[in-house]
Amino acid sequence: MRRLLVAGQINGQLEKIDLLKKAAKEMHADTVVFTGGVVDAELRDRSSEGQLLRCWESFFDALGSIAEMGVLTAVLPGPADAPLRHFLRLGMYEEGEHPKLHLIHATLLEEADVALCGVGGEITEHEELSETRVRTSRNLAEYYLRKLWESDQSRKILVLSQPPTGQLGGASGNPIIGEFLDSYHPALCLVGGPTEHRGWQRVAKTIVINPGRLADNSVAWFDATKHADEQVDLLYL
Repeated sequence: MRRLLVAGQINGQLEKIDLLKKAAKEMHADTVVFTGGVVDAELRDRSSEGQLLRCWESFFDALGSIAEMGVLTAVLPGPADAPLRHFLRLGMYEEGEHPKLHLIHATLLEEADVALCGVGGEITEHEELSETRVRTSRNLAEYYLRKLWESDQSRKILVLSQPPTGQLGGASGNPIIGEFLDSYHPALCLVGGPTEHRGWQRVAKTIVINPGRLADNSVAWFDATKHADEQVDLLYL
């Protein structure tokens, strides 16, 4: 996991995955990370369960074609990718079909000297059960992520569907994300976030990247083989 193409939030525009696949091939990415957001809240609320299932099936099938190129492909659900159990069930099926495709929600993925784990959806102070939103309490998120912090791998990557407050999140930023960064100091943190706040910043020892919305053709590129000040590029596909 040295050359990462990072994207999120297609908001139902499944054709955007074709752009992601093309970019992964042309840029020789070894990893694609999707930070969540197959659908947004508006599309979720006006779609039937059957429509959502078909959308997620098509999404995972398209990502599977990226994995078939030999590109490690890691996926989180976004806040509106609910009910979570259906999203995870469909993702697990595609994992069986495509060994390079991985759901990383509450799941540790290790390769070479890298450990990667994520929590999808919204992270909240308290448990908030919902059939229409993916929500995880702070305590449960910390439980899910404990394996990342305990990993013996030298480089740790944290993936979240929400940005922190400040320049990468604006009004949609979540202060809990910043507190995680202050507490755990992963080498890299990949977050979902609005395109108007896309960018990257260094928080202590952590590089935090908001790639913007793939629905806007916005993605980020991270190349660990380059000098620290040249590792991140923000692109429009």
